[in-house]
Amino acid sequence: MGLTVESTNSPGPLSTAPTLRNTCAYSATDKAMFAFAALSQRLSPASHLVAGPYVGEFGWELMQWQGYVRARRSHYEQVHVISYPGRDYLYEGCRVHYHNISLQAAGHRYGNITPRESHDMAQAKARELGLDDYDVFSPHLLCTQYHKRLFWKQEFRLFIEPPLAGAPRDVAFHFRCVQKNVDHPKNYSPDSARELVHLCLKTGLKVVCIGHPEFSLCPQGAEDARHVDLRQTVAAISSVHAVAGENSGPMHLANLCGKPTVLWAYAQSSIDYSLRWNPFRVPIYVAANDTHQPAPQRVHAALAAALSDLQMRTEGFPRPCYTLPPQPIAYY
Repeated sequence: MGLTVESTNSPGPLSTAPTLRNTCAYSATDKAMFAFAALSQRLSPASHLVAGPYVGEFGWELMQWQGYVRARRSHYEQVHVISYPGRDYLYEGCRVHYHNISLQAAGHRYGNITPRESHDMAQAKARELGLDDYDVFSPHLLCTQYHKRLFWKQEFRLFIEPPLAGAPRDVAFHFRCVQKNVDHPKNYSPDSARELVHLCLKTGLKVVCIGHPEFSLCPQGAEDARHVDLRQTVAAISSVHAVAGENSGPMHLANLCGKPTVLWAYAQSSIDYSLRWNPFRVPIYVAANDTHQPAPQRVHAALAAALSDLQMRTEGFPRPCYTLPPQPIAYY
């Protein structure tokens, strides 16, 4: 049986909160320049905002970056966001533009392009759009937890779309399958994915798979709801009782949709991101906190226990598990 973890959404003492590993790459001069730019945008915003480019991890875009962009929208006549294709859904009320950096090349956390490269890309987009009076809101302006605390705030909204046609599904799996930098060991093996889906179908569970169609698996027997457009992914998540997978971006998306998750990861420190990044305080269950490759039987047992618990909590699933309003999440 999997371990049930109640998320309190407490950031905890600053000494125990994870920190950005690339913070040390910024000099004192860099941090001062970012602070000056942040203060200028707060006190005297221009007419337009160019936000990005965002070239980092999907989870950090969901639980950090897009929340800060959302909070800045009301200060500008128009906000232009530069991100990956298909991410328009995260930025309602903004104009979204795509860069050409591949998902495989995405850096950890906010990405690995330099402040100069980021600023040059934003300026090029502004020139292309014919903008004269604009600010550039770069992820580098969030370079430390102190910059975030002093200058910025987040806003989150609950992502809900009409569910897929037909009866509710029991679980949506995200079987990660992407060769990105050095973290490809996080991919769940195709053989294990096939066996896990088989176990679920054998016990009568209705299964759907989500994720990017090029970078995730959908074993035979599972309904294929993989899509580049996040609106379609949210619709699939809105159709299930729980979402399961390695602790990656789609798990964070599920929590923003108010859906419980069943997670596995190589260490508890990875699970802790989801426990802290949970604005709507949905239940989070842990199938494994010691491996990227938990046995299918182990995941199936944790999923069955989670669904049983959720059925009791929600009196048969019609009652939502999320809590409004959203709470701020930890500063990282």
